[in-house]
Amino acid sequence: MQILYLAHRIPYPPNKGEKTRCFHQLDFLARRHSIDLFCFADSAEEAQGSRTLRDICRSVYVEVLPQKTGYLRAASRLLGSLPASVAYYDSPRMRRAIRKALSLTNYDLIFVYCSSMAQFVPVPVKTQTVIDFVDADSAKWTQYSESGSFASSWLYAREGVSLARYEKRIAERFGLSIVTTSQDAIDLGGGGCQSIEVVPNGVKSPPVLDPASLPAELRGMQPYALFVGTMNYRPNADAVVFFAEEILPLIHETHPELRFLIVGRDPTAAVRKLARLPGVVVTGTVQDVHLYLAGACVAVAPFRIAQGIQNKVLEALVYGVPVVLTSKPARAISGPAVQVLSVADSPKEFAASVRSVLENPELRQRSLAAAPHLRTLLAWEPSLTRLEAMLASLVGLSPKRELRLPVMPSA
Repeated sequence: MQILYLAHRIPYPPNKGEKTRCFHQLDFLARRHSIDLFCFADSAEEAQGSRTLRDICRSVYVEVLPQKTGYLRAASRLLGSLPASVAYYDSPRMRRAIRKALSLTNYDLIFVYCSSMAQFVPVPVKTQTVIDFVDADSAKWTQYSESGSFASSWLYAREGVSLARYEKRIAERFGLSIVTTSQDAIDLGGGGCQSIEVVPNGVKSPPVLDPASLPAELRGMQPYALFVGTMNYRPNADAVVFFAEEILPLIHETHPELRFLIVGRDPTAAVRKLARLPGVVVTGTVQDVHLYLAGACVAVAPFRIAQGIQNKVLEALVYGVPVVLTSKPARAISGPAVQVLSVADSPKEFAASVRSVLENPELRQRSLAAAPHLRTLLAWEPSLTRLEAMLASLVGLSPKRELRLPVMPSA
């Protein structure tokens, strides 16, 4: 197949959930198909990721869209019908580049990654179209509206309603709609989308690390509970504040030795302030997050705002680290993985679940015993193989057909 792939964020490096899913899709599909990638980057520095992507894709077009420009576009459409999160990416330059590519190449498929990129698919279009919503973003904005000031809550609620209508409209005109979880399919279906396929995220098999070989500095912080994520993302920041301020003090009543490690780049001011609390360590960017996973006694996912699947939960599962999480992220997990999760929502219940892990070594052994099977079950390969089969069926090709096409010059 010749695929025109449109992504709202440059997927390299794959250092956050939305980029990780996008990168693995491209890497897998490009083994047998020719892909022209069009995407945005926040800065010229981030756009340098296109060098690696050009080794995967036939061509790569990256438009640098500074956040300030995107926010101004979103604000200018605040009273219009277009959702602000879609208006953020409303670029005439990107639109012209995509139209030019469509005029020069007879694509078999247009693959849209994230609803904000659907605006660049001409109407009408003869080419088969697929949209990966990833998550039900409208539901996430609605969750945002449940906290904050009156003004911010109003804006978030408005965006949730506006985006739900937009998701319904574009799902109706795309040949195939995809999400990561059954809950996202339900959330989108509630907005009127009737035919949605679930293609879950996967996780890479972790490197084999001996906990005894961990750096002395990391061993000195054990035992520790771990949270991994990009720390300027509101759901992540809210989760660690919730744990550090409301849950950890309850754990310290019986286990004052437990530390809470917050590992991830770009911590907000509110997250950095947590380092003042007893037992809390905010690392910022680390060179190898796998070392921190290998040394953790428990991984926590105390989300009060959550949509879709949390990759950090999958990573802990395949490492054999016990996971304690709230019900919102837990609803995205199914199958055998559910058996090694502890679900709790209130601070008291969550603290009790973490204490149970600390006091019962058999829980750790159960997680370690389940890890080899989960590495196979949660791998990217089965999920992406199914995705390729769906795409091939849509365009009437065998998924195993390999097309050898001339290489186009990079845009």
